[in-house]
Amino acid sequence: MEEINHFSHKEHSLKLIDWEMILSIIGVDGCDGEGKSGGGAVGCDICEEPLSNGDSAYACIQQRITRGFDYFINEKDDGRIFNACSNCCFAEFARKAKADAIKEEAKIKIEHKSHPQHPLTLKLRPASFHCDACNAKDEGLFYECDTCDFWIHKSCATLAPTINLPHHHPKHPLVLVYSLPEKFYRYPYYCKFCNKYVRRDEWLYHCGNCRFFAHIKCALKAEITSRDDPSTSAASDDVHSLLHFPMLEAFTDPLKLLHSNIIAQDDKETTEINHWSHPAHPLVLNVEDPQGNNRIPDINSGDPIKVCYACVRPLSFPYYSCKEDGCSIFTDLHKYCAHLPRTLQYQLHPDHTLHLVDTWGRNNFYRCNGCHSYGNTFAYECKTNCNFYLCANCAFLPITIKHESHNHRLTQLIDPQVICNACDQWFGGISYACKDCDFILGMYCAMRSPKSLAHRYCKGHEIPFTYPPVEDHPEDFYCDICEEEMNPNFPLYHCHNHKSRSSFHRDCISRIDYYENVWYGGTRTRSYHKHPLTYVRRRKTPKYVCSVCNQDINGRLVLECRAKTCNFNICYDCDRNKKW
Repeated sequence: MEEINHFSHKEHSLKLIDWEMILSIIGVDGCDGEGKSGGGAVGCDICEEPLSNGDSAYACIQQRITRGFDYFINEKDDGRIFNACSNCCFAEFARKAKADAIKEEAKIKIEHKSHPQHPLTLKLRPASFHCDACNAKDEGLFYECDTCDFWIHKSCATLAPTINLPHHHPKHPLVLVYSLPEKFYRYPYYCKFCNKYVRRDEWLYHCGNCRFFAHIKCALKAEITSRDDPSTSAASDDVHSLLHFPMLEAFTDPLKLLHSNIIAQDDKETTEINHWSHPAHPLVLNVEDPQGNNRIPDINSGDPIKVCYACVRPLSFPYYSCKEDGCSIFTDLHKYCAHLPRTLQYQLHPDHTLHLVDTWGRNNFYRCNGCHSYGNTFAYECKTNCNFYLCANCAFLPITIKHESHNHRLTQLIDPQVICNACDQWFGGISYACKDCDFILGMYCAMRSPKSLAHRYCKGHEIPFTYPPVEDHPEDFYCDICEEEMNPNFPLYHCHNHKSRSSFHRDCISRIDYYENVWYGGTRTRSYHKHPLTYVRRRKTPKYVCSVCNQDINGRLVLECRAKTCNFNICYDCDRNKKW
């Protein structure tokens, strides 16, 4: 009686028994010839398929074979025989003909492209090893080099040379490679599915034209999921009800979107309010005149942008303002900002209540623990010496969002120190993360970059914000502003126009504006310029750039000279660094 040792049943050896012996051990009377008796069947303990008349199986005869194996329900029974069938164990023994074929296969040495130095032999003995293809520790059928310490799963040895993932990389097939191609050594790369590091010596499915890399197991899992049920693909995750980032416009206000119900309320009873931030006079509601007589400047025009005092974002109807003659206090407030709650229980600061305060007039700016921007107007403050602040914009961002840079939804977390996947910088504070994929975006990176930006280098069209991999761009990227080589793992602004194909670091085309929550108005004199300078925000300026640092303005706070013969303007960052 042929006997084997099997890794999944280490207590006893398994003996090959025929169908008649199976029936005699079970003691089945009146069997219908298919192994059925009393509503049950004899089946494989691994794949759960029933055995039928004429089958042979490896079984542990130390245990009693019992009836009751259900075709559809896996009812584990310690008293039942151990059966191993053709599709599941290391030597695929259930039907003896297939077992014999596998034994014959094991006698033949094969040549494999992954190991051209020596032939490989199929091994039928159980062993635990790290596969040199997928790097997984496993047991089962494997090919081994008798000369080198080289082992690969039988399943890895027979991988398809190309696969198609239409839901994840529709334009090109993914090609199997046995190590990371040397031309990609300059930068680390990460699997597009698990977001884990891609080792140079492991097998991959990749598209070299687009720099798309995936571990073989991740790619095969994605292929099966997409083929069997397209609705379960990562791209179709149920995220329609979530707030999506990045926003279409540089000045799209998420706070406005989140409080659209307040904007839509009937205003007949609330045309005038008393507001805690302006106790001297009532504030009057301004609504849009159908004739356009009270038009607010369009943010895409060259006109100065009026901003709300609370959130320091472009003003829009309806809004409140003080109509008292001679009142010099700035009071323009979005309708929804005027109704912000005075206290807030914030989910990531649960021990203390946050209080809405006006920080104007303090010696120092507050700094938001969300976006890390400085501010000098409204903020939610913890008054128990935690030094915890949230600007009005970050305070009401949802706990879960959908971001274009990642396939899954992202959830707010607070960590002492983590690395942002968008900018590769360490930061502490609030982030949006996908724990399953170890993917993290700092709050500022998650919010700040619009889907497209205008730039003087690409006139006539805006430049889209692009996430890797960039299709059909196997060449290296160089920033058209700083002229340095760009890491292809990080998002960038990339013009897909075939004539220009310009690329820009995000921080070169749109510098981090750490003063986006700072409000100033009026005119100032500075020793470094002969004319008075006026605080203003514009989407576009006469020169488009700061006269000192030559960086694009793009809505930043600037001091602008309005003398007819002078085009001087200076961004707030440069103004702070100059001696007045």
